Amino acid sequence: MDEKSISLSDTETQAWRGLLQMNELLVSRTNRPIQNDFGLSEADCAVLTELTQDPEGWMRISDLVGNLGWERSRISHQLGRMAKRGLAVRKQYAADRRGALVAATGKGRSAITVAAPRHTEEISRLFFDHLSPRQIVLLMEITDRIIKVIRADTTAP
Repeated sequence: MDEKSISLSDTETQAWRGLLQMNELLVSRTNRPIQNDFGLSEADCAVLTELTQDPEGWMRISDLVGNLGWERSRISHQLGRMAKRGLAVRKQYAADRRGALVAATGKGRSAITVAAPRHTEEISRLFFDHLSPRQIVLLMEITDRIIKVIRADTTAP
């Protein structure tokens, strides 16, 4: 590949850097009150949100990895920390001894239920309140498209 084919335009560079900076700021600022008021980290919230989507409660760890897009080792360490705090529990998957299931405990479900309205308030205040309905739809279309492309990319490690 020649240098020109791998260079980003100034606009692309600005858009990419802006996206990264916006993401860091949003994650940090929306999580700060959740950490301070409820003792939940951004990672705790991400995991608990996924685990509480299913009323039955149990999820294969491999599905959690896929849903969050995290490395398996990151999930494993996060679940270990959450288990020590009584927020999540693991068990072997009966149908496949190599697999494991995870669920939010009652304490974990309660924690995310109490923290979610505050988190939603911060997301709206810092993000959605500054976008038109049309921009929100466009953003949803963009993110859906990029997520599909990335998940379909078989060349990624």
